[in-house]
Amino acid sequence: MPTPLGQLSREIDPEVVMMICTAGHVDHGKTRLVGMLTGCETDRLKEEKERGLTIELGFAPCWLGGKLCVGIVDVPGHEKFVKNMVAGVSGIGLCVLVIAADDGVMPQTVEHVQIMELLGVRRGMVALTKTDLVSPQDVELRQQEIGEFLKSTFLEGAAICPVSSETGEGFSEFYDTLVATIKRVAAARRLGVFRMPIERTFAQEGFGSVISGIPVDGVIRAGDQVELVPGGQTGRIRGIQRFGRDATEGGYGQCLALNVPDLSKTPPQRGQVLCLPGYLRAAQFFHVNLHAVPGLERPVTNAEQIKFHTGTIEEPGKIFLLEDKALGAGQSALATVALSRAVAAAAHDRFIIRRPSPAETVAGGEIIDITYGDNRPRRAQIIVRLARLREAFVGVDPDSPEGAAKRIEAHLNGDLRTGGSLKDISMATLLPPAAVKEAVQRMIASKAVLALHGDYFVHAGAYRDILATTEARIKKAAEEEKALSLPISQLQQELGLPAPLWNHVRPEIEKRAGVVAQGGKLVLKAAAGRMDPADQRLMEAIYAVYEKGGYQTPRPDELPDLLKSPAAKINRLLDHLCNERRLIRLSKIVLITGDNYKKAQDVVVATIKQKGTLNSGDFKTVIASSRKYALAFLDYLDARRVTMRLGNDRKLTPDYQKYLL
Repeated sequence: MPTPLGQLSREIDPEVVMMICTAGHVDHGKTRLVGMLTGCETDRLKEEKERGLTIELGFAPCWLGGKLCVGIVDVPGHEKFVKNMVAGVSGIGLCVLVIAADDGVMPQTVEHVQIMELLGVRRGMVALTKTDLVSPQDVELRQQEIGEFLKSTFLEGAAICPVSSETGEGFSEFYDTLVATIKRVAAARRLGVFRMPIERTFAQEGFGSVISGIPVDGVIRAGDQVELVPGGQTGRIRGIQRFGRDATEGGYGQCLALNVPDLSKTPPQRGQVLCLPGYLRAAQFFHVNLHAVPGLERPVTNAEQIKFHTGTIEEPGKIFLLEDKALGAGQSALATVALSRAVAAAAHDRFIIRRPSPAETVAGGEIIDITYGDNRPRRAQIIVRLARLREAFVGVDPDSPEGAAKRIEAHLNGDLRTGGSLKDISMATLLPPAAVKEAVQRMIASKAVLALHGDYFVHAGAYRDILATTEARIKKAAEEEKALSLPISQLQQELGLPAPLWNHVRPEIEKRAGVVAQGGKLVLKAAAGRMDPADQRLMEAIYAVYEKGGYQTPRPDELPDLLKSPAAKINRLLDHLCNERRLIRLSKIVLITGDNYKKAQDVVVATIKQKGTLNSGDFKTVIASSRKYALAFLDYLDARRVTMRLGNDRKLTPDYQKYLL
């Protein structure tokens, strides 16, 4: 038999296995059954006690012997309080469906089973209560009726235990069955980072804000920093209570009360989520795999007004069907939920869709993907990705090691297509860095992921696509745009290639696309080889102008008139001459030939070696040029770190040899 809370020593630190819930129609005896199991009164509001029904969630710990403990959530049964029932099912590992023997299956019995199934509860049992009010023959009949009702639900074949909370008859058998079921399905901790939908907040004198709820993922410890989403306020956890007892940590599937004094000024509200800082973002657009409930009389239609429930969130919005104009009873489809304001939820969270009027549960399912920002993506943009994501996770638990790899792969093929660090991947997947590192190492071993350097990773398939896209862009520049070079910064910006990825792509592209990186540009060698003969003649004419000019060359904007050719064509050929180092661009308007540059460079080095310094006024005389050209040359040597300036003089840098042309 369970040990009532009041009889348990405060010194015992329970080993909490999971949260279980009681669910069912109003006045079917859920609260009394929980009281028999725990010795606790879960109705805490005055109106609950007066009316004899549960409005808010009731939490109670139940010790099963030794240190083994489960938390019990007594969820509301009345139709008006289904939104609270949805909140209570978050983080539940097992359900006890309560059905009164004198009533049998009732409307909220049906709705609660549908809600639990849609929210991912997969195991449970039935407590057939109030058996003292009917004959033994009626009890047997009810058991048969319930067995038929539960066919094709997650409770098909579940134990149905008759029990009377009034006389105690059948309680021992019910308790033994419950314990055996719990031990069979005891849940391991989930892989994700800590997230807790806020159930309620209250102020405690001397402590500040105390926030209660059931985490849907992860573990939190006293001293950890947390963030409130939406909102962004942060604070540090001063203390933790787990089922009313002081604890140093708490996590998934446990009833927690967290003391966060920093959040006292603007107390958190139900519907917000407490999580590790930086991991969770609020959004308005959730792309989902939607399942309509069996027996739905009126189909879900495109753009229908709905209420969206996940965790403790209840938010109005619209449902946009992506595959058809309507969704009938028992059917499934991809859809986008567009909410009236941003809320905090994550991929793989379960949800419920209800009609506001008449109020009824019509559908539910799993969030597949999320769009952040103010604009709902077009159907054609999102449906292919959603179909791929839906297929990838069929039969896969997102919190298993295989599921973690799938989550990482989904992001490396999506918002992290150009790669990311372990921290980037952790933040995107809501998986702790240690779990990400372990999964990524397995994916590297299987060649699904490439490690570009110590802490930057890209999906192998995405990397191949990026190489092909980059090569195609270079080919287009050469063949269609007749370019002889392509600025690297322009290419990186166009294709969204961050530096760690580009540094890995560049050497491969140089081999594959016949280019060479030089002076911030990709020189298209193949394009130069196919240059039109007229362009080749014009290019040589340009070079001849600068060769003849020596250290008194014309500005680039003077060449079109000198050579009777369009400025765009001349500038393109000038860039190519500079890429080949036949011309050196000292400044925007000063260019000289590579040979003349080397001669002047040798003069500078020799003079400074002989005299120790070089005066800029003397230098213009040595090269028979003007002050403008002399200063442009010396500034260029400074920029290349061949020389350094001391007033009007220059001297050589300590390692100048590395920077000579």
